[in-house]
Amino acid sequence: MSKRIFKFNHLLALAMAAGLACTTGVQAQPSSVPAKASAVAPDTLVDLDARILVESKTIGADGVTRTSQYEETFMRRGQQVWMQRIRPKPVAAHDHAKEKSGHKHLDPFAGGRLIGLADGKAQMDLVLPDEKQVVNIPSVEFGNLGFDGSWERAYYLIALQEFKRSKILKATQRKSEFPDAVWHERKGDINESILWDSKRMVPRVIESSNAQGTQWRRITVTLQNSVARVVPWSETVVKNYDQMRYSDFMD
Repeated sequence: MSKRIFKFNHLLALAMAAGLACTTGVQAQPSSVPAKASAVAPDTLVDLDARILVESKTIGADGVTRTSQYEETFMRRGQQVWMQRIRPKPVAAHDHAKEKSGHKHLDPFAGGRLIGLADGKAQMDLVLPDEKQVVNIPSVEFGNLGFDGSWERAYYLIALQEFKRSKILKATQRKSEFPDAVWHERKGDINESILWDSKRMVPRVIESSNAQGTQWRRITVTLQNSVARVVPWSETVVKNYDQMRYSDFMD
């Protein structure tokens, strides 16, 4: 699969193990990081709650069409980003993995993945409500959880600065159902389309495909009408959670 196809939506290709917060722990992280913590322009920070649908299709050389889709909860507060995979309730079963090793292996989709900024650097925690744990993820382990280390791509779902400078993805007259969103597209060996909402600073849709039609991917962002007052990583929620390290889950 061409790396160029998903240049702008690389973070979401993370298997969305796209995650979050400061090394000091979630409970020490305020809901809004002071501006001096990074060079992020305040007018590009927009709080929102949304649901993300990721769909993909691949037609193999064997003629078999393979499709997949999943959904994520997506929340932004200040400089923090929260993503949580939407999964069916697990069937209660005896935990053999825990019995053999003495502890559970880390499941990146068992809770929410929180990404924030500290001194201009991305920080990541996993918040596991069932286990009442907050797990700090060191930067050297970001890749193991599918996070490429870019706070910008986590927050905006695209490489925002590259998108703004792009002379390839150009605004088009393609009809948009959202008054504040405009399609930006390129056609060729690789087809890319981004429906960018400049008011909410988020893409409503990201589409990419190859010219042969054998690879296709679509990311749809559905915004909620309002933002939640209490977030899953707030101090009132996680104040009694155990602060864990990634190494605590290693064999």
